[in-house]
Amino acid sequence: IDGLRIPISSVFKIGQGNPAALLIVMIYVLNTTLAQCSRIYDDDFDSYHSYEHLPGTIQMSLRCLLGLFFLIGVNSIRNGGKCPQSLRSFLTKFMLIGTSWFILLPLASFFISKTADNHSKHMKITSLTLCMQLCSYASLTWLFTSQFQSSAYQRLSKVIQSENSLADSTSTFSDTSQ
Repeated sequence: IDGLRIPISSVFKIGQGNPAALLIVMIYVLNTTLAQCSRIYDDDFDSYHSYEHLPGTIQMSLRCLLGLFFLIGVNSIRNGGKCPQSLRSFLTKFMLIGTSWFILLPLASFFISKTADNHSKHMKITSLTLCMQLCSYASLTWLFTSQFQSSAYQRLSKVIQSENSLADSTSTFSDTSQ
């Protein structure tokens, strides 16, 4: 799990049997395979989001499973005794926003596939997906960078405290973590 802190460096360690590298590569290969298999049913590039065939069902199930792993992982950090009390509120918000990001697309796909007309499904799922992604990204941006009612994360973060840019802070972090 330690390899998930810097995912790209983990991928280069796949030959060493790094579990994080294996997980990242497995998700990538499975996602790519499902996207290509969905073309058997329809030549539309985003057809696996329609959730009406086996590759789409597997794709949405995988996303729900990853959301469950995310929920369990953040919850175990929050309640496992390793998290300072001051970060619990931040982790609760992060857990809710992150889990909703994983779960909302499968729910929207399922709902639209059952309720919308065939000719309007693609437009509706695309519009709803874009709206949900925008809300999720705005929520995460607010959670990590908001100065208003800053949480313990903002008070402890090197990115917020430094006067350097975000790029300078992240490059400094990755240089010191190696």
